[in-house]
Order: sequence, then structure tokens, then C-alpha cells
Amino acid sequence: MNRKQQAIKDIENFLESDEKCVLITGTHQYEKHKLVMKILNTHYKNAHILFRINSMDNITDDIFIGLSKKPSAGAQIKLSNNYYEFDSFNTSSTWRKTSNRFDFAIFYPIDALCRSLKKEAISNLFEYKSIPKIFLCSWTDNSYYDYSKLSEFFSRQVIYDAEEEDLAYHQRVLESIYRK
Repeated sequence: MNRKQQAIKDIENFLESDEKCVLITGTHQYEKHKLVMKILNTHYKNAHILFRINSMDNITDDIFIGLSKKPSAGAQIKLSNNYYEFDSFNTSSTWRKTSNRFDFAIFYPIDALCRSLKKEAISNLFEYKSIPKIFLCSWTDNSYYDYSKLSEFFSRQVIYDAEEEDLAYHQRVLESIYRK
């Protein structure tokens, strides 16, 4: 079983568990949140998903979501089999514009919170939203990020590395992580 298959299996096991939140890390910088979206699309239809992103402006970027135009916070958009609402973890005023009940939440990229340790954007999901399953997805796992400082929120960690899919890319990411 390669790393992608293992990550898929681990995420599917999380979905079947009683656990509420998972942290997804690894060298596949731009693919971890997309892998979650693909898995949810495969297993669920008409699910309501909150996507909490660092900036609403990034939604149109292909490495994030790649929508043709930026939606307003809280606007519901059908992507494949499921419905998404977007808000920004850096702009708390957008949080009130999204619904209070979701089937899932994807938080990407979690790295910014490791730098600032402003946990309100995560705690808001637990305290003010009804969301049974939350995915915290990293972008680049710099060696100085201490995800244990966020461990009050997640009970499981899944690693999705690019090693088998693109070894050169995997090596470049590792070099940049440990160079800093």
C-alpha cells in the first residue's frame, strides 16, 4: 500500500469513527485538502461542507479550489456531489455569514495557526457550529511547527506524502522544510 492509499484508508477510518477532528500533514502541499474533498465526493452526496480558508481571494486559485469567481462568504456552491460554503479563518466577520450546521468542515491551511497560535478560528468550529467531522489540513510542515499545540482539537493524524507519486517534489519539499 502506497502513502496515498494509506492516507485514503486512514481518512475513511476516521469518517467511520466516533472521532470529531483529524489533522492531515505531509509533503503533498496542495493535495491534502483536495484528497479530503475527493473522498467526501466519493462517499457522500448532498453533504454540506464548510471550507474555512486563509483568504477568500485564494478560492479562485487552482491550488486551493479553483473556482472561476470568488463567492461571498456563506454563499452555497455545489461542487461535484456536495454543497460548500466558504469563510476565512483570518476574518472572523465571515464566520457569522456561514450556516451553523454542516456535515463536515475543511480547514486549510492550518500552518498559519501554528505560527500565530490564534486558536479562535478552530475553537469557533467546536463551540458555535454543529459539525460532526472536521479536517485540519496543513500546507507545508515546517520543522518548527508544533502541531501538538493544537492537539486539544484533534485525536488522530494522517500523513499524506508525495514520495511515491513524485519523488523529486517530495525531496524538494523536505529540503525546504529542514532548511528553514
